Amino acid sequence: MMRTRFYLLLGSQIMLLSNAARATETFSVSPPPAWVLPHGIPADVENSSTAGTRTLLRDNQASFSPDGTSAIYWDDATKVLTPEGLTKAANISISWNPETDSLTMHRLHIIRGDQVIDVLKTQQFTVLHRETNLERAAIDGRLTASLQIAGLQVGDIVEIAGSRRHHDPALGAHVEQVWNFRPTTIDTRFEARWMKTMPVQWRTMPGLPSPAQASTRAETTLSMTAANLHEPMLPKDAPPRFRQANALQLSDWKDWAEISALMAPLYARSATLTAGSDVAEQAARIAARTSDPVARAEAALTLVQDQVRYLYIGLNDGGYIPAAADDTWQRRYGDCKGKTALLLSLLHALGIEAQPVLVNATGLGDAIPRYLPAVGIFNHVLVRATIAGRSYWLDGTRMGDRHLADIQSPAFRWGLPVQPTGASLVRMMPDPPARPISITTLKLDASAGVDKPVPVHAEFVERGDGAMGMRRQFDAMTPDARAQALRAIWHKIYDYLTPTSVSVHFDPVAGTETLALDGTATLDWQDGALELTNMQLGASVDLTRDPGPDADAPFMLAYPYYVETRETILLPDKGRGFALDPLAFDRTIAGVVTHREGRIANGTVTLVVSRKGIAPEFPAKDAPAAQQELRQLTHQHVYLRRTDVKAPA
Repeated sequence: MMRTRFYLLLGSQIMLLSNAARATETFSVSPPPAWVLPHGIPADVENSSTAGTRTLLRDNQASFSPDGTSAIYWDDATKVLTPEGLTKAANISISWNPETDSLTMHRLHIIRGDQVIDVLKTQQFTVLHRETNLERAAIDGRLTASLQIAGLQVGDIVEIAGSRRHHDPALGAHVEQVWNFRPTTIDTRFEARWMKTMPVQWRTMPGLPSPAQASTRAETTLSMTAANLHEPMLPKDAPPRFRQANALQLSDWKDWAEISALMAPLYARSATLTAGSDVAEQAARIAARTSDPVARAEAALTLVQDQVRYLYIGLNDGGYIPAAADDTWQRRYGDCKGKTALLLSLLHALGIEAQPVLVNATGLGDAIPRYLPAVGIFNHVLVRATIAGRSYWLDGTRMGDRHLADIQSPAFRWGLPVQPTGASLVRMMPDPPARPISITTLKLDASAGVDKPVPVHAEFVERGDGAMGMRRQFDAMTPDARAQALRAIWHKIYDYLTPTSVSVHFDPVAGTETLALDGTATLDWQDGALELTNMQLGASVDLTRDPGPDADAPFMLAYPYYVETRETILLPDKGRGFALDPLAFDRTIAGVVTHREGRIANGTVTLVVSRKGIAPEFPAKDAPAAQQELRQLTHQHVYLRRTDVKAPA
């Protein structure tokens, strides 16, 4: 459910517009609307800067109408400071969605001392159709107004003003908008207005001054002025909910439940099958094969993942309305909305309870409760199926999910179920992994002697999403490039191995990618001791923070996280004359269960080190002790010692 908002682009690859009539309907050049308040450009009091340009003015104004139409105005003034800054300032590229927006340019001026040059008197914008995300399987139909300013010089000020009228039929009469203000701007101004009868709410994030709200008998206005806006001090390594800054949001949604209820009929219609359709026949075939609801859901998910390729389609009313399930199956491509509707149709036909759930899949999920309810904060949708009281999270855009028991709740933090009665946000975080996500195994055969090269076999096994990502990368390589990449990976892990062969294998049933190496290793004995690689437990971490707001915020961790390293060494003479030290360790440090164990038994050294995250974050109060312990552990090495060799005095 990708949602791309209006933005200013600097430089891009383009292709010529094929539908000139559509561009003419949605692009024009005219004076600003009557409700816009003009603001002067401040003087640039600084004489030098390392940046190529300096933003003197950023003026944002907006007018919201009861029918859900928003008019967004902007006026930016940028001074060119260096020759490098000319390229950035002279390349004007503004994109919009003609399905929901119309773009109007009001002025483009070069200010050179007391001289004001009207660029649009001698130059025109070229309107282009640019699909820049085709390599990411996305078609959004956006248009771009592009212009290269002629005659621009260092020291000039470029002023550009325009506005966008927006109305998305899928959202009815609702309005929502977020402004992200750029730090280092000399003069930042904002003003929004709406009818007093509209239930518009507003919220600011750290870094902005508090806006002033005023009302007349008919209208409410919200205004803000900020001089020399700077980036606020944000807590280092904190979760996203503590790192939102310099943003102002307006929304008239009452709550998240209102969004949920509005979206429900869109998915209900799209998931309704035509009698006797191909999708209905596919569901009937699955039902004939098995009566087990889990097996049915697995078959439906496999069908959607394997036989319908992913292609984002942002051409339907701003990209919120899913394609019909029958259409998606017939085309054999669809985005997350279309694939979700198709999967819902199959599950419902198979008697399985299921509903769509909106999420943010690009890292903002943790911060969703900090924002006012808004549809635009979500950019993905998946299915929650309920079987025997248990929830399963099924994503039609993924690949290789074969067993429901192996599918964990995705770490999106928060999701919004879509249902006619409305729903509140629900937590979406997996439990700590029950088994390692990645396992590195090293087997050394020194049974014939430890003072000469020994045979070695190594494996790295990745499962889950990481395995799928590795598979795609290796499949895209030539055999020679793949072998070279594998050797480089193994050299980074164990630089003392000499490979004779390397390979990679994907197991679709287990969902694992296995990297393997066979070769030899020369054991580096120093004074009768062999340091065992990758058995250390510490890290040179920096868990300090500067004083400031939210300095006591928790520290964010990689999650889910569970890695394991195993090493075995076959020793000569049944292991007589060898010992291990130091070894045993089992402690939770900074939210990670850290474990090490080992032994020598039956002539074989066996070592296991694992790290398992048990939470996505840990309290800031634990950071000083965790930093000290992790740093100390970096100095603790694991050695295999030859007891018949004495270290020098």
